[in-house]
Amino acid sequence: MKRTFLPHDTTPGCSVHNLRIRRALFVLCLAVSALPARAGLWEAICTVESGGNALAVGDGGKAAGVAQIHGITVRDVNRFAGTNYTLNDRFNVEKSRQMFHLYVNHYGKGKSDEVKARIWNGGPNAMKATGLKKLNLDRYFAKIQKHLKK
Repeated sequence: MKRTFLPHDTTPGCSVHNLRIRRALFVLCLAVSALPARAGLWEAICTVESGGNALAVGDGGKAAGVAQIHGITVRDVNRFAGTNYTLNDRFNVEKSRQMFHLYVNHYGKGKSDEVKARIWNGGPNAMKATGLKKLNLDRYFAKIQKHLKK
């Protein structure tokens, strides 16, 4: 039996044309998904601070959670934002994210990711740091920046 192939119409309503468009979009989606995603500041902070471990404890037991939040930071956020976060909330990723954003937007409102990262690591006066503290903040932001570029 001989097969006959009918020429397809190249108008957008043609099913063959639509199939080609869908294939092209699929290939484009695959290519885009293979590109490394640019991490936001929150994701970069979590990666550098704890490797994404929500149960991490560091700084001699003073910092906890995915963003390594200190108790003084929790108290400060509660003071200026009128919230009621507890020390245990540092182990909750969503509550940690909320505290992070409240803190960096309070002290670094309208500032760059670099300023916000430095404030997160060095406190509200981080941008005034000198000497060894400034050097440590420079090193900290360099780590953050590697993850922001991904």
